[in-house]
Amino acid sequence: MSQQNESSTETVTENINGAKLDPNTPEILESKRGKNSKEHVSNPSSLDIEGYIFKDSKLIKKKKKVYTDVYGVDSDSIVVKSNTTNHYKKHRSKSHHHHSKHQKMKTWKKVLLSIGCTLLGLVILAVGTVAYLIYQGGNELFNTDIHVTAPQGIETEENGKYVVYNGETYKFNDKVTNVLCMGIDKRNLDEDNNSKVKASGGQADVLMLVSIDTSNGKITLFNISRDAMVDVTMYSAGGAYAGTEKQQICLSYAYGDGKESSCENTVNSVQRLFYNIPVNTYFSLDLDGIAALNDSIGGVDVVSPETIGDFVEGQSYHLVGQQAESFVRTRDTSKVDSNNMRMQRQKVYIQSFINTVLQQTKKDLTTPLDLFNASAPYSCTNLNPSKVTYLAQQAVLGGVNGIDMLSVPGQVKMGSKYAEFNVSEAEFYQMFLSIYYTKIE
Repeated sequence: MSQQNESSTETVTENINGAKLDPNTPEILESKRGKNSKEHVSNPSSLDIEGYIFKDSKLIKKKKKVYTDVYGVDSDSIVVKSNTTNHYKKHRSKSHHHHSKHQKMKTWKKVLLSIGCTLLGLVILAVGTVAYLIYQGGNELFNTDIHVTAPQGIETEENGKYVVYNGETYKFNDKVTNVLCMGIDKRNLDEDNNSKVKASGGQADVLMLVSIDTSNGKITLFNISRDAMVDVTMYSAGGAYAGTEKQQICLSYAYGDGKESSCENTVNSVQRLFYNIPVNTYFSLDLDGIAALNDSIGGVDVVSPETIGDFVEGQSYHLVGQQAESFVRTRDTSKVDSNNMRMQRQKVYIQSFINTVLQQTKKDLTTPLDLFNASAPYSCTNLNPSKVTYLAQQAVLGGVNGIDMLSVPGQVKMGSKYAEFNVSEAEFYQMFLSIYYTKIE
């Protein structure tokens, strides 16, 4: 028995000694078999220390404990002490590090999600605001209730919705909106204005009716002579209504406060000239505002149609600052038709100005709003952000299908004191029908 045990011990010893153990493998200790031996190995030679440690062992799954496995033989026991605490700590450290990275990733995802939701909310708010402005602007720019007149002898139906002219029937185009633009011969619209006193509010030296057909993107600019003779509503010095009188249309602005009431009175005179079509929007600009608007778009390029002042016929100019005012205002008052020549220069300037604005608006939808803000200190208008947004949206999405600049036809002559421009009604009405009506086939 003793010999057998001795032999077994030697076999196991040889087996252990024969193994090429890494310096980091658990210690191999010898001790006597105790009562707490967990397993008796009948064939010690089959014990594979390396397999036990790294292949078959499940001890590393247990936490913060040192496990000792005893493999006994008849007289002696081979005890394998596996110090799994350090291995567990390493595993736990890696697991904790992985968990920490996972937590950080979750935090970043929440931050990115919050930022994304905020940006989405701002986009929705911006789109909703623009949509509301467009809707509101459309309501303010167009009239559903119209009362359009016609020259004597021309038949109209349904308050001018239909017109019969030279055997043809025409229908009023309710997709056209009109903006009256006025240039006032004052430096400051708020300066020295006595309410309802004639000539205290200044005069409208430049009058242009901008007609925008939103159905096809066509824009027509009607240049109206300041000397055009129309019925002008008059007020007394105390502000009482004093009837109407045929006068130069520029004087309409003088019968008012130099701002809102002057604009409204001028709108009334233009509507009389244009057979009472709806004019829902007005914009007046004082002299200082010309340079401000001009420079807000980086200046305007023009070719002078005449030689006057510092400008030579046929020469190109990039107008900045006061040059713009000089180009559109200068005239030779010794000539009866001096205003007509000035209107030619104004036509050149305005066409170039509008083309520049449209090009910039296609790149930046806020350009009209920037112009609106730049002109604010020098202007009086009922043009609001809703109307501006609607018109800008039409220009960008619908495009601009050409800009025509027309002049109200007529003849100028010298009156008792001042030049008088008399409209050629027959010619003007045909022009009027082509812009504001559509022939029914």
